[in-house]
Amino acid sequence: MSVTIKDVAKKAGVSIASVSRVINDSKPVSPELRERILNVIEQTGYKPNAMARGLKIKASGLIGLITPDIENGTFAELVKGIEEVIEENSMNLIVSNSKGEVEKELKALHIFKEQQIDGIIFSGVKFTEKHKKYFERYQVPTVVVSQKFPGSGLPSVTIDNIEAAYQAVKYLIDKNHKNIAVIHGPLYDRSSGEERLIGYQKALKEAGISITKEYITQGDFTIKSGYQAMEKIIKNSVKMPTAVFAASDRMAIGALDACLDNGYIVPEDISIMGFDDIELAEIVRPKLTTMSIDHSRLGKKVIEILLDRIKNNNENDRAYELDFHLVERGSVKKLN
Repeated sequence: MSVTIKDVAKKAGVSIASVSRVINDSKPVSPELRERILNVIEQTGYKPNAMARGLKIKASGLIGLITPDIENGTFAELVKGIEEVIEENSMNLIVSNSKGEVEKELKALHIFKEQQIDGIIFSGVKFTEKHKKYFERYQVPTVVVSQKFPGSGLPSVTIDNIEAAYQAVKYLIDKNHKNIAVIHGPLYDRSSGEERLIGYQKALKEAGISITKEYITQGDFTIKSGYQAMEKIIKNSVKMPTAVFAASDRMAIGALDACLDNGYIVPEDISIMGFDDIELAEIVRPKLTTMSIDHSRLGKKVIEILLDRIKNNNENDRAYELDFHLVERGSVKKLN
C-alpha cells in the first residue's frame, strides 16, 4: 500500500496541513519542522499527489459545499472523501445546509462570494434561472454532485440512477416477485426522485408486469416518510405487495418498521430493498439488501474535478458517472 500524506504527518508528529505546506511551499514553517518533515518524506518514499503539488492556492483557501440535507447518512461519507483531498492542498471546507430551499442556496452562494471562496461543490436538487444568473455573473469554479443540470454549463459527478434503480427492481423480479411497490423521493429531485422511479417503471415494463397505482408512494428520504408511505401502501392495497423498493435506505428502514408494527415480518411476509448502503443498513434487523454507492469516492472525484477547474480554468460541462453495486443481505426473500 502506498504511503499517504496522513502517514507522513503521523510519523513526523505534525498535522497534515504542515506536511502540505512544506510540499507546496504555500506557507512558512520553522526550519526545524521543515527538516523533520522532509526527512520523513525521504524515509517513507512518499510521493505527493501531482495535483496537490501543482495547485496554486488562491487567497482564501476555501471551498464551499451546499447540501440539501446535512442529516442524510450519505453526507458524512461524501464530506470524508472531499476533506481527504482538500487537506492535501491546505484548504478548508465550509458547509451550508440549504434544506433544499432555493433562497437559502442563493444566500449561501452570495456569502461564499463575499468570502472570496475558491470553488463551490453544489449538491442542490433544483437549478433555477436565479442559480444560472449567479454562476454566469460571478464565474466561480463549480462542480455539481449527485445531480445533473443539463444546460447549466457545470460538470457533474453522480451515478446512473435510472440504471441503478432498474437493477434493484430487476433483482426483486429475479427473486420471483411480481407485486412490487415503490417508495420514491420527491419528483422535483431529478436524480434521486424522478430517475429512480423511472428505473422502477422500466424494470416492471420490461418484465411485462403491470404498474399498480396503489403500489406507488412518495417520501422525502427520511425514516418517518418511509414509515408513513408503507402504512399508506398497507391501507390502500387490495392485494399486499410481496416486495417494496425504497429509493433510499432511510425510507426502507421506515418501511421495515411500519411492516413490523402492522404484523408483517420481513422478509417472510414482505421483502424490502433499499438504496445507498448507509451504515444503518447493516445495523437494522434484518440487515438491508440495497444498492451501494461509494459516497466517499464520489466526494474525492468531485473535489479532484473542482481543483482541476480552479487550477487549469477548465470549463468542461462533462457529466461523470461512478459505479454502483448490489449488496445482498437479509431483507429480501426468493419466492417459490
